[in-house]
Amino acid sequence: MQPIQITTVQALRRSLGLIIKAAPIELRNLILLNIIRGAAPSAVLFLNKLIIDEVSRLLSQTQTAQPLALMLSQPMLLWSIAGVLILKLVGDSIDTMSSFTVTSLRDRLQGAVEGKVLEKVANFDDIALFENPELLNIVELAKTGVSRIQQLAFTISMTITGIFIFIPSVSLAAAIAWWVPPVILLSSIPSIYIERKYTKLIWRVQKKQAKITREMNLSARVLTGEEYAKELRLFGLQELWLKRWQGQFVQFFSEMQAIRKKGAIIVLLWSILSRIGVALPFVYVVIGALGGRYTLGDLALYSGLIVQVENSLELLINNYTNLYDIALGVSPIFQLLDMKPELQSPLGDVASRLPSLPDGGQDARATGQLLGHGQDARATGQLLSHGQDDHPTGQLLGHGQDARATGQLLGHGQDARATKHKIGIEIKHLSFCYPGSTKNTVTDINLTINPGEMLVFVGENGAGKTTLGKLLGRLYDPSEGTIAWNGKDLRSYSLSYVRSRIAYVMQDYARFPSTVRENVGFGDLLSLSDDTAINQAISESGISAKVNSLDKGLETPLGKQLEDGIDLSGGQWQRIAIARALMRLSTAEVLIFDEPTAALDPKTEHEIYSIFRQIAVGKTTIVISHRLGLAKIADRIAVMENGKIVEIGTHDKLIAAKGIYYSMFTRQASSYI
Repeated sequence: MQPIQITTVQALRRSLGLIIKAAPIELRNLILLNIIRGAAPSAVLFLNKLIIDEVSRLLSQTQTAQPLALMLSQPMLLWSIAGVLILKLVGDSIDTMSSFTVTSLRDRLQGAVEGKVLEKVANFDDIALFENPELLNIVELAKTGVSRIQQLAFTISMTITGIFIFIPSVSLAAAIAWWVPPVILLSSIPSIYIERKYTKLIWRVQKKQAKITREMNLSARVLTGEEYAKELRLFGLQELWLKRWQGQFVQFFSEMQAIRKKGAIIVLLWSILSRIGVALPFVYVVIGALGGRYTLGDLALYSGLIVQVENSLELLINNYTNLYDIALGVSPIFQLLDMKPELQSPLGDVASRLPSLPDGGQDARATGQLLGHGQDARATGQLLSHGQDDHPTGQLLGHGQDARATGQLLGHGQDARATKHKIGIEIKHLSFCYPGSTKNTVTDINLTINPGEMLVFVGENGAGKTTLGKLLGRLYDPSEGTIAWNGKDLRSYSLSYVRSRIAYVMQDYARFPSTVRENVGFGDLLSLSDDTAINQAISESGISAKVNSLDKGLETPLGKQLEDGIDLSGGQWQRIAIARALMRLSTAEVLIFDEPTAALDPKTEHEIYSIFRQIAVGKTTIVISHRLGLAKIADRIAVMENGKIVEIGTHDKLIAAKGIYYSMFTRQASSYI
């Protein structure tokens, strides 16, 4: 997944398109205001010339003790003075209105562009965006690019002002002599070229420094983030991390400063040439006034025009440089927006690709087959209630019904009728290499997981278990080989369908800064307002006592960052994550538990295992763990090492084989003796 290169012209064109779409009224008003603001200075200069010439004429003709009466008797003088005053008032009003319009345009742009960036990142199906340093750099640069588009709106307005100052100024300056505008223009070209060159160099350094900027932000997060606050203080790490941040800043600043310093010196040297280009017409006008070719009004007009042409050129040059700088800065936004995930949903009718459910393909909720606002009609009461006797065989159901009496369970709690249509998973020659890496994390995996089976992947950290879980949940696609559901390649199903049929509980589960209701209800947005379904999921996850003790119940904010928010223990947050997964139990066909108890105490771990046994009834269940407490009750155990499956079988079979699993199990068991 390589980002597409965006040229500066493309970036500017697309940025203008965003501005026009996000704030068309503000942009129109800004253009009109700046046309007036740009034309006003030349008009003021011309009126000042008339005033000076008229006053000079009157003084040369007569002496009067009543200057006010004399002024009132001269219509041209009065109209010229009135025109200057009106233009000054209009200019002040335009400044106020422009400031308001620019602010409104800037805010609208920020909302529109930042919204597009957030939408793109949030809906990007491929999680490589969050695990690949090169792509993370694009995201970081795109965030800073949002402010650049705001600058673009201001720069455009100033460019329009510069153009409408420049055009009338040059037209009037040509009246001095035909060669005046070309001399001023030609003397300014070297400065334009040099500034553009060093703007590009600065951007290259800035682009290269995206990594340092990201690391600075990470260091700042360690210094200010709640998750690091306690250990940062307990271990006295503040000074270390402050020095690390300062070192990163110095590295960032020194590289940028070196380029800026070199560029400033060269631009300054070339600016001397442009000053000579302005000085020549100015000297020419002064000599002309002394020689009688120009009046005092002409001297004031032409002197002002030369300065105005210079100022407008400087404004245009600076804005051109800014436009170029902005175009470079906003390019990552469009690189991000154009980026395509490697994970793709298939084309065509998604519904025709869906595997059939027990009721013939329809969601039990849609056909009214859910019982009790959240019970799975397919399971028909087979989940254990809290406090009921959990027989060693795992065969006790619902409200005390014994599976042995009804003959409905097989093995470790599999429902014979439900498993008939359940998803079977077939893995063939599966290999995977993370983007940017050259080494496979998993290699040539071949495995069949039967419908309704509980399979536990065990192995040391780094064996490839979590990667395999990501592939089974289609967070990545294989580099080689296939994963099939019910005989169909997983890639032939839509991503939304696959993920809607998976209940995933992971070690680094999300702790959303929101209410209890939302933290649980996010598992099934359609049931977010269904108190009965949410409370049932909370009860089945074993956290109802805690939730019921809260003053605001389901509406309690979780997270100390929120007003009146509370925090939970690790085990309680774990149960909230499980409750969230339970919300989609009626539609989930595959359950994936990735290191779900790694951070829990033995008592809580045992309770979580009991919950897992209950919710796994009739589901194809994959457990990923380096702790073996749950492995004993699994249908099969797959032992992974160096990205490969090296042993597979039941607990008893693997113990009898006295291989890797036997060594792992006896080593862990000795820790509890």
